[in-house]
Amino acid sequence: MTKSKKQREFQPAGIGDEKLVLDFDHFGDGKNCQTSAMVRLMHHLGHDISEPMLVGISSGLGFIYWFMKMMSYPVVGGMNRSDCRKFPGILGKAARRLGGDFESILTRSVKKAHVFLKDTLRNRQPCLVCVDMAYLDHLLTGEDDHFGEHNFRVYGIDETKNEAYISDRFHGTHIMPLTQLQKARASEYPPFPAMNQAVRFTFPEKLTPVEEVIPSAIRENIDALLNPPIRNAGVKGMVKWSKELGKYPKLIPDPKELVHALVMHYVYIETGGSGGAIFRQIYTDFLREAGELLNHDGILRASEEFRGIVDTWHEISKGLLPDDYPALRQLREIQWAINSDLETKGLKALRRVEKKAERVPDLLEEAAKSEIQDFLKFIPSVQSLLIEVSEMETNTLTALGTTI
Repeated sequence: MTKSKKQREFQPAGIGDEKLVLDFDHFGDGKNCQTSAMVRLMHHLGHDISEPMLVGISSGLGFIYWFMKMMSYPVVGGMNRSDCRKFPGILGKAARRLGGDFESILTRSVKKAHVFLKDTLRNRQPCLVCVDMAYLDHLLTGEDDHFGEHNFRVYGIDETKNEAYISDRFHGTHIMPLTQLQKARASEYPPFPAMNQAVRFTFPEKLTPVEEVIPSAIRENIDALLNPPIRNAGVKGMVKWSKELGKYPKLIPDPKELVHALVMHYVYIETGGSGGAIFRQIYTDFLREAGELLNHDGILRASEEFRGIVDTWHEISKGLLPDDYPALRQLREIQWAINSDLETKGLKALRRVEKKAERVPDLLEEAAKSEIQDFLKFIPSVQSLLIEVSEMETNTLTALGTTI
């Protein structure tokens, strides 16, 4: 994601000879790294909530198109960052709406970050940490695809064995070198550096009922999407991205990098922790759950309309790597298959996933040589769909707002 830039040399710090491993229930799988980690934490603390409900009560639905000179290619995302840009973002908002609170850190000190992790484990809570995906072997991320806002739970460490026990969004736990965890946590690669960010939460014995939180959370989310603070966010951001797509051959002159950018757009829309359709599928599920809980016709009607919005986002992602171009199509199908394997079979499928991923470099080369030259031929349909989905979301959210 980021262009090459010299970083501070990493040095492990603070590792002694302790073993702190919690009895942690890593159940099921998850769609988003942050929210699935929060769901498991709350279960650990005796409170159960669904992942879609957590997204909904945090006003978590958003859209952002982002490109800076330091970046190799633009990124798009579907999480609301309008007023919760600082970690833990929407999770902090959800915690406080439920009557809880949190304590977080951001530091360049590897030792201080390790102490925070150990203190959290001593308090019988798995620690939620920010990590740079480029340093996580189990996610098969490219070594140049730095993204420091991936989150997972660390539920144990064994310092004498150099082991860290983690709970990521997929079914099954994972053990990684503690020193590698520290490196992933300490990464300072822009524009989203991990910077040793971590958080621990506190909750009262009895939470604020979600029924009391839902209406205001929906209203706030509607406002964030319809009245974004900047034009590359919310429904306006979809229109902005539509216009910027036509400039990609100039913004990203390297053909292979342009192919890579389209693949990463597909990943962030469909398979990279959004739950599909850039968080719209999760929000559809939230609206249905909330509508049934409150017996609210307006919310239920919006959930039905969001099904069409979900379908349109699927068309957008497919149009970025269209069927008519074999290498681009196969890159799309591989990403979908990898995510499907990990979500259904968990980390036990890692070897199978690694085998599928072996073809990616050759397909990137093939698409760069023989297919991406047609970018300006196939991308106009995606641009039109972005305008269409912007209008769909505007109409649905406006109508929903009149009923809340």
